[in-house]
Amino acid sequence: MLYQETASDLAGKVKLALERRGELSKKYKDVRGALRISRAENEHLLDMILKAYPELEAGISSCSSSDECLTDDGNDGVSARPDRSNGKRGAMDSPAPQAKRRRRPGKRDDRSDPKRIEPLQRDSEGRLVFPIAVGRGQDRIEIHSLGRVVWEPETYHTSRYIWTPGFRSTRVCPSLKTGDPGCVYTSEVLEGNGDTPVFQVTAEDMPDQPFRANSSSGAWKQILDALTAKGVNVKTHASGPQMYGLSNLGVTKAIQELANAEKCQKYIRQRWVELDASAGPNGAGPPTDDGDGDDNVDDTAEDNGDGESNDA
Repeated sequence: MLYQETASDLAGKVKLALERRGELSKKYKDVRGALRISRAENEHLLDMILKAYPELEAGISSCSSSDECLTDDGNDGVSARPDRSNGKRGAMDSPAPQAKRRRRPGKRDDRSDPKRIEPLQRDSEGRLVFPIAVGRGQDRIEIHSLGRVVWEPETYHTSRYIWTPGFRSTRVCPSLKTGDPGCVYTSEVLEGNGDTPVFQVTAEDMPDQPFRANSSSGAWKQILDALTAKGVNVKTHASGPQMYGLSNLGVTKAIQELANAEKCQKYIRQRWVELDASAGPNGAGPPTDDGDGDDNVDDTAEDNGDGESNDA
């Protein structure tokens, strides 16, 4: 019968489609695995480069996410292969030169330009009220202490940040131990035994296993890498100052006004235009961050390299 032939034909097509689906699923898994390996190798290579040449970190970090780097022809993250010709091949055979990457306008403005900020909450005597809350939602950070200024050696500050021993902030991030999304992590700046500060991040459910590095990004990178290895969907490249809460302009201003901050020779002092506090809570409204936005990046000269160690 005609309908039986039609049904048989459809069944055959369904079978072929299912087989094709299986083949495509396998290819997808293979490609996904290859991409994961490639990304890990890329991160490792970047780490090696930054350890050898820490002064390059600001430039590399600024192009860490695809939405921040544009080629001159507007293709996001795509560039032509550089010419590897030895001169024997003609111009028609030579690949196009690599397009230069450019930063989006306004990404890094002049440090001498006055910044608009919302003043941090103060009591009737003008003293800061702790904890200082900055950011919103999952990026909410509470700062419990600003620490104190150490101006010598100069490794305790850069042109953009002053690393103050005693600084302490907390934020929520998934737990490495249980996967609980509400685990509280404490970020601290400690005075090192040598010439550099120590950046330490500790999870509340792993108090005896702090993550330490000689940069704020290095300390948080260890945590994010470990979470990624466990299959938790988190940022793969985050700004250390942002994770600490140090990139908030109100916090930058408060640290700049600490005693002895004027003795930090490399630090470029900023100017401020304070907004009406009634305009909104901290973390809302006009710019409250120094421009190193969500995956964006330390200013790193930020730190003193990216050396890492886990005292686990």
